[in-house]
Amino acid sequence: MEVLPTANFQPDLVVYGLRFGEPVIALTSILVSVVCFIAWYRLGKVAKTNDALRLSRIFFLLMGISTLIGAVVGHLFLYRLPFVFKAPGWVLGMVAVSALEQASIVRAKPLLGRGWGGALGWINMVQLTLALWFVTATLWFPGVEIHSAFGFLCIIVPLEVLLLLKTKQRGSRYILQGILLLLFAVSFHIAKISLGVWFSYFDFAHLLMCASFWCFMRGAESHALDTDFAQAGEGVKI
Repeated sequence: MEVLPTANFQPDLVVYGLRFGEPVIALTSILVSVVCFIAWYRLGKVAKTNDALRLSRIFFLLMGISTLIGAVVGHLFLYRLPFVFKAPGWVLGMVAVSALEQASIVRAKPLLGRGWGGALGWINMVQLTLALWFVTATLWFPGVEIHSAFGFLCIIVPLEVLLLLKTKQRGSRYILQGILLLLFAVSFHIAKISLGVWFSYFDFAHLLMCASFWCFMRGAESHALDTDFAQAGEGVKI
């Protein structure tokens, strides 16, 4: 094994002639995808299914594929692949976030009424369409981050706070805790907190994302197992 210094965030490793870029960052990114796939599978075993649960499963499936693409294309073999190859992972991640937004909209619709619920659904679709157009046209990754920030902070947080205040649902508490963990992950990025070259702020953020997505899974489970919300969510499509 050979350590190959580069201008990247971590040195590359060469094992039996095969070069791996940013190996630890890629590994923690793969760990995020593993958590997503476990959550997707586990939610599929919930007996009381509904539209919000199905949308949550879509989130985990697409986010799992997205982070796996990011690990392989964005880190391990970025030195061999054109930058544009990152775009499919970005697109899947954005669609995943919008699916999670729609899950919150579905859950909150009994409290919002059909008019507000429908309006938020349209806002979700429009902002996703515009964000996808912009990101694929510019290949500017901050566009992905802006889309995610809008979805989590402007759609999901207000709706889950409303659900928590009105229904005391434990599922909403889990989801809000997950978003708080994502904010911590962003803080590690902004502050560039690292333990050294082999464990960077990317790795800290990925581990916090694992914990966050586990909270999202627990929240989706809790909401689905509540009889009233399982019934209220039926019949609402994305």
